[in-house]
Amino acid sequence: MTSLTSILAATDFSVDGNNAVRRAALLAHEHGAHLRILHVLNAAGCKPLRDWFSPTLDLDLKASQARDALRRLAVEVSGAYDLTASVEVIVGDPFETLMQASEHVDLVVLGQRGHGRFKGLLAGRTVDRMIRTCRRPVLVVKTAVQGTYRRVLVPIDFTASSDAAIRVADRMRRAEGMHVFHAINSKREAVMRGVPGHVIRETHLMEEGATNARMRRQVARLGLDSTPMNYALAYGSPARATLRHAHRLGADLIVAGKQGRSTLGNFLLGSVSSRVLSEATCDMLIAPRRRDSSPPQAAKTVAPRPNSEHYIDNAALAQSAAAHAGALTQGHWIHNKARFVSRRSS
Repeated sequence: MTSLTSILAATDFSVDGNNAVRRAALLAHEHGAHLRILHVLNAAGCKPLRDWFSPTLDLDLKASQARDALRRLAVEVSGAYDLTASVEVIVGDPFETLMQASEHVDLVVLGQRGHGRFKGLLAGRTVDRMIRTCRRPVLVVKTAVQGTYRRVLVPIDFTASSDAAIRVADRMRRAEGMHVFHAINSKREAVMRGVPGHVIRETHLMEEGATNARMRRQVARLGLDSTPMNYALAYGSPARATLRHAHRLGADLIVAGKQGRSTLGNFLLGSVSSRVLSEATCDMLIAPRRRDSSPPQAAKTVAPRPNSEHYIDNAALAQSAAAHAGALTQGHWIHNKARFVSRRSS
């Protein structure tokens, strides 16, 4: 995959904002990319003093202070990561300014929270709006920079959004490479109630084998089959399973896809991606679907229905297993019932 060529880092000089600049600087050093450091000064925040003094007094003072602080930060990261960064202070609406600036870069890097002494740039609402609407990948930095990303986790749901996440993760990866992960929704196990344990285990093995093969086919279709890759599956709630696997793996970056300019995306359904972003302790990168991709459809089952000789219809499989169990367990319901309470969690 192509490397990053231009990176935009925005800061309000808070801890998270400055950590975002440092992470962007490290990425720029690794990829040989140009780094642009931006601070947006919200003129609305200067209104109280404008009412008492000259209309431009407080605004000019804050702009001068921001430029000085931005230059100092640029000198720090330039020395630490052997690069030259451009700096800019813009007066305007933070969201609109960032959206306009993002059109000319490959990656936008933001801190998770703001509230620095120059308030207004990285308030949670601005970061949320950027994640939801930006057409470029947005990296949300939560941690201090301790080195390159080594364990990159990519949760997928087999949609075009997952393709986007895998592509972006491949550009970001270093060292151990990518860990592709899929959570199998355990709610489907409800149809297996009353089925003997050994039949459930066999069904799980078939389901896991089909899903693992599908994950590998998706990566191969993107031309990454020769890239070192790790694959993992888990049963359970997608958000909980993803967070648990990230913790177990020691992931320092989670990369997820999103649908166009909508909400955080369908790599997991509903508000799951929002929960992962809010609860994960590591950085998270949101990758938009490519504009030339056909509209994705969320996978209703683990395996693909069309054109696959390896396809397994889970509902049909469950019905078949239940029928098979009925033939095996007539008259033995009481004795087998206790075997169905256990549920695989990893």
